[in-house]
Amino acid sequence: MGVVIKQSAYASIINYLGVAVGAVNMIFLFPEFLSQQELGLFKAIFSMAIVMAPFAQLGLARSTLRYFPRFNKGPKSSGRFFTFILITAFFTICLFIGLFQLIDQWIFGFFEENAPELVQQYWLIISLASILVYISIFEAYYKAQLNVVIPTFMREFFLRISSSLVALIYFLDIISFEWFLRLSVATYALSLFLLLAILLFRGQLHFNFSIFQLKKPFIKQMFKYMIFIMAGAVGSVIVLQIDQLMVTSYLGLEKNAIYVIAFFMGTVIEIPKRSISQMSDAIIASAFENERLDEIKKIYKQSSINQLILGSFVFILVVINLDNIYNIMPKGDEFSSGKWIVVLIGLSKLIDMGFGVNSEIIISSKHYKTNIYFVLILALLTVSLNVLLIPRYGLTGAALATISTIFLFNLMKMVYIYYRLQFQPFSIHTLSTLLLSGLCFTIMNFVPQLSNPFLNGIYLTILATLLFGVFMLFFKPSKEITKIIQPIRDMFKL
Repeated sequence: MGVVIKQSAYASIINYLGVAVGAVNMIFLFPEFLSQQELGLFKAIFSMAIVMAPFAQLGLARSTLRYFPRFNKGPKSSGRFFTFILITAFFTICLFIGLFQLIDQWIFGFFEENAPELVQQYWLIISLASILVYISIFEAYYKAQLNVVIPTFMREFFLRISSSLVALIYFLDIISFEWFLRLSVATYALSLFLLLAILLFRGQLHFNFSIFQLKKPFIKQMFKYMIFIMAGAVGSVIVLQIDQLMVTSYLGLEKNAIYVIAFFMGTVIEIPKRSISQMSDAIIASAFENERLDEIKKIYKQSSINQLILGSFVFILVVINLDNIYNIMPKGDEFSSGKWIVVLIGLSKLIDMGFGVNSEIIISSKHYKTNIYFVLILALLTVSLNVLLIPRYGLTGAALATISTIFLFNLMKMVYIYYRLQFQPFSIHTLSTLLLSGLCFTIMNFVPQLSNPFLNGIYLTILATLLFGVFMLFFKPSKEITKIIQPIRDMFKL
């Protein structure tokens, strides 16, 4: 876990810097620079591309992570394997585009009434989805070499800074809105190029086109794995993106703008999970390959309690500052109807974090095929609940559908892991963390407020941090978290 903690620490710093940039974008720049309709269209394009990408990728990214340890025996062996992955990706993208032509009118028909502007961006969406396929493959290649810092920097920081610059250029009337969309997609192409260039510069990428020397039984095994893994990837993006697309379809682009800003605030809570999961992913895949189940069990429990503690802390900070955030946001009164969306999405992320790295365990194990059944249930639940709840409850209905499906999905995976491997992520510390977090949140709701939203935000954040930190130091629900904050205690001789 030493490598995991070190890389996760660096990645977490980058993640939070990226969140800071993303917060500036979503809370200040985009509401100021874009109209609600423009913001809604901009985010809908990316949501549609993200949903399409797993179908075009066909599980190649996860296959890279799973099978790379088998070929990591030198430049020739690893180069042959990764070259095969990159060439296969080209053909899976072409296959997807060809098959999508058969159903594209039906898919985009859902948006013709309330969001016809989205239909007009057909080829821009296809281009972005294709770029995302290769980005995910290169990110997996980095992770397989236990390097999450560079892809995290590109995804969480570089792309968000680039988005800020493109938005500023549009605001200054240098480009049209159409070119704003095109340049936004171009930043992803630039990110892909930089991921490739860094690997080549560091001598970590070797191309070997003797791919036909790969044994047919292995290729057959990998393609079989890819089909099942694709279902898992599709399920993940359904949970994250389908609600935004269905909000766009049912309620229009303006409502989607309100939803995506609230959704962003809610997803801030899962930042610690991203770093921990990224590094745990590669370790779990290697542990299964070498049959080290005790190591997987340890990571499972550690990921659960550590993610729950960190997620609870961030959730408290976000929710107690909601009024402050909307008060300082440009056009905040137009977006403030999304407050409950933030709370519900935040809770869904907290639930997901509390269940630990269950997805990574199932997908990396020999039971990965079962994931397709979970995903079919997830897809059915997600779409059905959105269809049922969005027309009745609007934006809140979409958030309710998300939290319901995430809880049920994680519960099913946990029960299955326990049935197959006889371990689960929870302990008495899970309960104590929930009780302490609830107590901290309750206390913070009774403290006096300041009239200035900036000062009030700083004041509430400092107070909540001190209170939560004292609870964690005193009750010690996690050894890892205690080690991190112990130096602070020693500094102040607490």
